[in-house]
Amino acid sequence: MLLKLKHSLLILLLQCAINSGNINTSGFGYELTMSRLDTVNVNLQREHLRSKQYFQTLRSEIEDLQRTVSNTETLVTHQVGRVVDLELQLKKLTQLIESVDEIPRIRSELQMISLNVSRLLADSSKIQRVQQTLPTTEMLNDFILQLVANPLNVTGTALLESRNLPRTCADVSDRRSGVHRLHPQPDFKSSFEVYCDQDYEDGGWMVIQNRYDGSVHFYRGWNDYENGFGELLGEFWIGLKRIHELTYSKPHELHIVMEDFEGNSAVAKYSHILVAGPEEKYELKSLGSYSGTAGDSLAYAVKLKFSTLDSDNDTNSGENCAVRYQGGWWYGSCHDSNLNGLYMKGKVDVFATMMCWKAFKGYNYGLKRSRMMIRVKK
Repeated sequence: MLLKLKHSLLILLLQCAINSGNINTSGFGYELTMSRLDTVNVNLQREHLRSKQYFQTLRSEIEDLQRTVSNTETLVTHQVGRVVDLELQLKKLTQLIESVDEIPRIRSELQMISLNVSRLLADSSKIQRVQQTLPTTEMLNDFILQLVANPLNVTGTALLESRNLPRTCADVSDRRSGVHRLHPQPDFKSSFEVYCDQDYEDGGWMVIQNRYDGSVHFYRGWNDYENGFGELLGEFWIGLKRIHELTYSKPHELHIVMEDFEGNSAVAKYSHILVAGPEEKYELKSLGSYSGTAGDSLAYAVKLKFSTLDSDNDTNSGENCAVRYQGGWWYGSCHDSNLNGLYMKGKVDVFATMMCWKAFKGYNYGLKRSRMMIRVKK
């Protein structure tokens, strides 16, 4: 295209020169004309090179612009994908929020189920105890025959057996640790079995709480904690009723032995434990003085009543501490120890719902063992 333009321009210049009479086909005029044409040709070639360079620059810019557009399209496509992902995440988050809104209702239902299970367990225990004490027809016949033959002897034998029972674990003739039947004093309605620890500190200790593997569920209702639950040869709680009767009958000291999952043991010793009766919700009246290696995490509970998931007697106005920390204990607002809490193994993220002793391992550590023992003061 530039060559055609150059030729047209040369022809135009020649015609102008001829018309003006400046061109002579021979001699000096012709040479001058050719010289001018050469100058024009050089100028045209120079402009051609400039145009070529301009077009190359323009082509490079166009290519850069095309690459930019392509990159922008890729970026837009990527952003659209991210927006789609965000929409999916938003939907999941919305569904999760809706599920979280259901948590209080679910928790309430679980607590009611737990309460019903506790009541069923308590009723089952009552039925088993009644079944164990119901006499058979053969036993009744033998008793009637003995009564007819010698009524005074039968009564006297029962009284003699009651008198011959040991009153404390220290009175047990067999100094081996295990289950023994005691009759603490005449005011007690009947004798009962306890676990005596004869190995710890000269023996004579009655175990009132024992936990070591989490096999017995301790998140229970008032009836269970009042009357006791579990097995004397395993994990158990002896019952608030008996703790009250024992500590009111004679002065008792309390020792709590605990162990973590690293094999470290500690003990909290209290010189005089006194627990009130049911009319005062088994208030912890006294602990006496503290000594030991575990640190004191129970003195706070003096003057506090006992609370369970279905009997809120704590000093916390906001909620039931027994429900919040899933145990049965002398809660205030709420606790420094929770030895009847959930059985968890070692350090955990949850706060204070486990079997814990603040001064020993803190609020985020579930103890391996807990044994509460009382002994008549010497």
